[in-house]
Formats: sequence, C-alpha cells, structure tokens
Amino acid sequence: MSADPGAGAGGAYGRVMPSARGLAISLSLLAVAAAASLGGSWFIAARYPHRPAPRDTLFELLPYSAHARFLMGAALALGLALFLRHALVAVPDQLPKIISIFALMYLLRAALICLTPLANSHGEGAFFFPVVQHGMFPSGHSAASLLFVLLTDPRRAPRLRRLLLGLALIGWITLVVAHGHYSIDVVGGLLLAYFCEREWSLGALVDPLKRALGSAAGEP
Repeated sequence: MSADPGAGAGGAYGRVMPSARGLAISLSLLAVAAAASLGGSWFIAARYPHRPAPRDTLFELLPYSAHARFLMGAALALGLALFLRHALVAVPDQLPKIISIFALMYLLRAALICLTPLANSHGEGAFFFPVVQHGMFPSGHSAASLLFVLLTDPRRAPRLRRLLLGLALIGWITLVVAHGHYSIDVVGGLLLAYFCEREWSLGALVDPLKRALGSAAGEP
C-alpha cells in the first residue's frame, strides 16, 4: 500500500505548517505593537486631556444610530472568525507573514494616533463593551477589516474574499453611522492597511523582517 502523498513533514493533505521560529518572531512583533498601541493611548490621555473634536461632514449628513455599533461589532467579529479559519486551515504556512503585516499596521497606527490627538467621537462607540482607547486617527477597525480582504487569496478563496469585503463595507459604514470613528479615521485606516500590504508585497522597507521570516522557515 502506497503512503499518503499528502502526509509527512508538511502535515495532512500537503499543508505546509509555519516554523516555530517564524511564529515566535511574528508574535513577538505583534506583542510590541500591542504595547505601543497601549502606550500611545496613554500618552494621548496624559498629554492632551482637552483634545479638539473636529466637525465631521458625514456625521452631519447621515442619521445617527447608536444601535449600529452592534452591527459593526458583529461584522468585524464574523470577518475575523472567517479570516482566522481561512489562515489556519488553508494557508497555515502564511501565518508569520499575516501576523507580521498586522503587527506593522498596528505599530504605524500607534505612532500616527500620537501625531493626531483628536477627542473621541461623540457617539456611544462601536463596541459591545466599554473599551478605553484614546487614539482615533487612523481607525484600527477599518485597517484590520481591509487586511482581512487583501490577505485572502482571490484565486484560492474568491467567495470568501467577496464575503469579507461585504462585511468590511458594513463595518466601515456603521462605524460612521454609530459615531464610533470620524470618517477621516476610516479613510486613514484603509490607506494604512493598503500601504502595509503593498509595502510587504512590493516594497523594500521590511526586507530585513521578510528575510528573518524566510530564514526561520528554512527558505534561501
């Protein structure tokens, strides 16, 4: 009886699993990004207690709905769950890359929120539970939901990518309708996510990190 061609070092059905070192590097970077985000939020609250609240054209044009925050939270949670399942089941070898891109996005966001210390938008928020977050621009929610889309391969999972895009659109709209973020925060989040994904794919700024991850995976 011949051996299962999908079995072996790559895991069941030929899946290539990520290296432990690659995961350690990317998760360490994500931990640094989380610490930077908390530090940036603390800096804003301590240094700028009386931050300005800018006017927002879409806040004035669109009807306000506090309940839209629940739809936004549901769309984000479902998008996260679907994307995680795709990453863990379909492309586990890409986990260090995916985690690193998210970490870079949140590192850049931690710096940007300190450059633009705006007052929290005056809605009831976009969360199911109270979350203390003093950074508004750019929106991490918007950036993360776009990365879910950009990091899903349209050739391997076209339907999932379209579904994630639909959920992201719901999230972006309801963020503004619920006054969870200013509209410029949403736009800034989308630009940040696009920059991080494009820079990883085509740029050279993160080449040292890519080389470290490649070396950890045994790539030349």
